[in-house]
Formats: sequence, structure tokens, C-alpha cells
Amino acid sequence: MFKTLSATTLRSALLATATILASDSLVFAQNEPPAGQNGGQRGGQNAGGQRGGGGGGGGNMGRMFGGMGGQRGGGMGGMGRGMQDLREALEADFMRRDVPIFVRQLSLTEDQSGVLETLFVDYETSFQPEAEAIQSSMMEIGRNMMQSFNSPERREQMQQMRDKFQQEFEAAEAANGPMDDDARRAFFRERMQKAVEEFAQQSQTNGLDAEVKASMNQLLEKMEAWQSRKAQLRDNFTQGMKAVLDDDQLSQWPAFERFLTREKTLPRGRISGENLNLFFVVDELRMPQDEFAKLEPLFNDYETRLDNALRARNGYIEESMPKIMKAMQDQDSADAGRIFRRQAELRAAVRDVNEEYRKAMVNALGESTWAKSLDKAVLEGGWDRFYRATNTDRMFEEAMKLEGLDPAVLQSVTELYAGYRNELSPLNDRLKTLARTEEPEQIVRDGERFVGMVSQGIGGMARAFGGGGANEEREDPMRKVFDERNDLGERYEERLKALLTPEQFEKLPRGRGARGAGGPGGNFDPNAFLDRMPEEQRKQFMEAVDKNKNGKIDEDEREGIREYMRQQFQNRGGGQGGQGGGGQGGGRRGGGGANEA
Repeated sequence: MFKTLSATTLRSALLATATILASDSLVFAQNEPPAGQNGGQRGGQNAGGQRGGGGGGGGNMGRMFGGMGGQRGGGMGGMGRGMQDLREALEADFMRRDVPIFVRQLSLTEDQSGVLETLFVDYETSFQPEAEAIQSSMMEIGRNMMQSFNSPERREQMQQMRDKFQQEFEAAEAANGPMDDDARRAFFRERMQKAVEEFAQQSQTNGLDAEVKASMNQLLEKMEAWQSRKAQLRDNFTQGMKAVLDDDQLSQWPAFERFLTREKTLPRGRISGENLNLFFVVDELRMPQDEFAKLEPLFNDYETRLDNALRARNGYIEESMPKIMKAMQDQDSADAGRIFRRQAELRAAVRDVNEEYRKAMVNALGESTWAKSLDKAVLEGGWDRFYRATNTDRMFEEAMKLEGLDPAVLQSVTELYAGYRNELSPLNDRLKTLARTEEPEQIVRDGERFVGMVSQGIGGMARAFGGGGANEEREDPMRKVFDERNDLGERYEERLKALLTPEQFEKLPRGRGARGAGGPGGNFDPNAFLDRMPEEQRKQFMEAVDKNKNGKIDEDEREGIREYMRQQFQNRGGGQGGQGGGGQGGGRRGGGGANEA
């Protein structure tokens, strides 16, 4: 997490419930991946991304909480994923912009297209008002709870607590010298936990805890009823559509459903490789027909296996939503843990299908440049968190483009870059291997944290945000490898600096060695943080801060970090959860039948 977290981290601990319900982004503004078509050899879609957020920056108070967030997005990981599932439950299964896909893939006649339009109108007429009514109800619950949390007395109480922590911290450093990161975390963890316990006890005494639990019960009851209603609307639509199809079109329906399942639900992945569509990756490569022909025998099996895994995942997640809500109400963390573990297993099963066929497709291409290109494209697409270009990559790439660079120096830079890539590759592979177990386990930990936080009222929420959970003490093995990778980048940047003149080096984009200048809190390197940030959080962060869309945080974009964090915590009551999205592709295969060319 950030080395510098805002003072509002404490505030978020006390406003946890308001964060859940009051944030307009967490209360599920509907967003569906846009429909569209890309030509190519094979239809498909790759997920666009997921959002998350958290953190902050500035001064000693920020440094106090440095490193306490882990991968939870400023304490929001469990909440963000839990609320993302709820948000997706309020997304429409079909959108009006899907009409061309139905028409094209099912070869609908003009009359059938007219019926389809009517079905969409009926679906939207029922779905939208009911979904919006639930959203409005949730917003109202959130506003009411926000008023309870945000009274003048509580604001004053929080300010006094922050001031007290600041004074104790400064006094301790004045007496014993500056604290290192571990000592600082321990110092404030102890104080935060004590403050959280006091707040939880006060909330039980003054009735705030009972108020929160009652509001949460309202939320859970509404969501449980909505699950059944949404499934009914979906079935009404599909049955109405199938009723007007002829026999040939009905025979295409299973393949079309597989296509829709990929298009609609692949973006809902939570772990690396889960939201990957190999059809899309192959399309984008535009390889020669003779090379493409080597892959075609794998396509039908891949399509079927991926569909089976997606349906198992989607069905279980949908049916488990009310069970999780029941576990919240019953404070049954063991049952919740079992459910989240099964969800994680089914997500991993989708990922494993992609991994299996990645290897099969690469092997089918043999020892060729196309095999390497495909492997690279798949890893960067599905495991982007590990295989995307690092800041050190960008420095070397720009260095090799410098005008007037002496040919001998260019050769040395090129060889040095090759050495960097040779050392970087096994570190990336280690991260991918670790992610195989760590990412599903993180889903379970975050899910259990979310259920415990919500079901225990103010006490559970405040303890979760205050750093009192066991998850805080767990050492992340992936973080160690990310640190090794960052250190590797710094070493090679220093070697690159030695090869160039000061003027040439100054023209390069900032990398690991530029840590410290201009960042919030004095030693914060946002680009180093980006490399270890979970993908769902990174994409939202970059969308807001990376104004020139070059994939990194430049010097003139650092002030945007402060504004982003200020909005996350102040305007939205403590943080933001997640949002998925993506684009669509249709092509040579699209949603056609299994034997289609």
C-alpha cells in the first residue's frame, strides 16, 4: 500500500458503514460492457477492467499509517470486492445496444428483429424502475447513516483523536529518534486498535450499532428479493426470444449463449487470467492463415471448456449471494468462509482453462516467432499485473530512441537492457506462480473480512478498518518479489545512468531511482506502488490520475494523486469499491455454431 496514507484513514475507520452505502459508486450505478464488433479470425472479448480505490497522502500523519493497508485499497479490499459483487447483481443481463449482436449472430429476419425490439422494451420497462428503486433505497439508507456518523460531536471526537496521535508520535520520535516503517506501523496499530475498541463500545451504548445492524438487514432483505426477480426477468426475455426462432436458429442458440456468456461475464473476473479470452488475443495478432490453422483444432474444445467453467462460476456466485447475506445476519463466519472458498475455486477453474489452452496453443505453433508473440500477448493480457512494461522498461526504450546517441553507447544500452529483461523474466514468473494460490486465498480472506465487518455492526467494521484483523499481520509473499523487482529496476537504472550524459538521462521518464522528489509525504513513488497494486484498483487509479494515458505517473500528474485521494475519502465517505467493464468483439466465429469456420 502507499507509504503515505491520508489522515482520513482514521476517519474511514469510523465511517466504515457510511462508506458501504453512501458512496454513489458503491451503490451500483449500472454499467454494462458496450456492444460492438471487431473483424477478425475469431470472435471474443477481453475484460476491460475493474476498479477499486483507496489510500491518500501527505505529511507525518500520512506516514503514521504507511504500509498498514496491504493490498486492501486503503482498507477497502474486502469491502470493494463484496460491494462489486452486489453492484454486478444490479446490472442488467441485456441492454438495448445488444440488439445488433442478436440480429447478427442469430440471422434474425425483419419480423423477428421487431419482436426482439419489443422484448427489449418490455425488459427495460420492468428492469430499470425496479433496479433504480433498490438503488434509491440503498442511497437513502446510506444518507441516513452518514448523518448519524457525521455529527459535529463525532467530527470533533475524531479530530481530537488525530491530534492526540500526532502529538504522541512526535513526542516518541523526539525522545527516541525517527522510527522505521515497522516501528511506526506497530506504534499506530496499537493506538488504532485501542481507539477502535473504545468507539465500538460507545456505539453499542448509544444505539448507533443497533441502528447500523437494522439498516444492513434492510439492505440484505432487498438484495435477496432482487436476486429472484432478476432471474425471472432474464428467463422471461430468453423464453420470449426463443419462441419466435425457427428450427435452424434454435439449433444455433446454444452456441449463441456461449458467446453471450463470454461477452457478458468474462469481465467479472477477480484473479489474474480469469477474465482472459484467447479468441480475442488470437484475433488481435492477425497471424498468417497457415499459422492460424494450427490453432483451429483447439478452438471448439476451448470454447466448450471455458463456457462450462464460466457457467459453473456464474451460477454458484448468483445462488450464493443470498447465502452470504444469511451468513451476515447469523454472524456465521465459518459458513461464509466456505462459500467464498468455493467461489474462489470456481474462479480459479476459469483461469486454469485459459492457462491450459495458452500452453496448448503456444505448443501448437512450435518453435516460431508467432508462438513467442502469442505467449507474450496472452501473459500481458491475462496476467498484466506482472507482465506489463515496468518503468525501467520505459526508461530503456526511451534511452534507445535518444537522438544523437553514439552507436557504441546505443549498443551498450541495448545489451544492458537485455540483461535487465533476463533477470526480470524469472521474477515475473515467480509472481505468476505465487498468484495461483495467493489471489484465490485473498478472495477468501477479503470475503470473510467483509462478512465479519458487516455482520458485527460498528464493532466489526471499525475493527476491520482500524487494522485489528489477523489479515493485517500476514506477510504477503508476493510483496517480497515485487520489492525484489523494484530493487532490480533501480540497479539497472543506475547502470543506465552511468552510460549516458546527465542531459541525456534527464530526458528519460522517471523510474525507480527517481523515488522521493515531489511525491506526497516525501518518499512516495507512485510508479513503484503501481507495480504491486491489484489490477482492479490500478485501473481506476490510472484512469483518474494518468491524464496523458502513458501508463505511468509523471511529475506533473502527482498533484492529481492528492486530489484523487481527497475525493475518494472526503466526497465519498471513505473509499470506493469496484467496477468492471470491457469491450466486445465479433469476427470469423463470433457466437456461431461449434462447427462454423
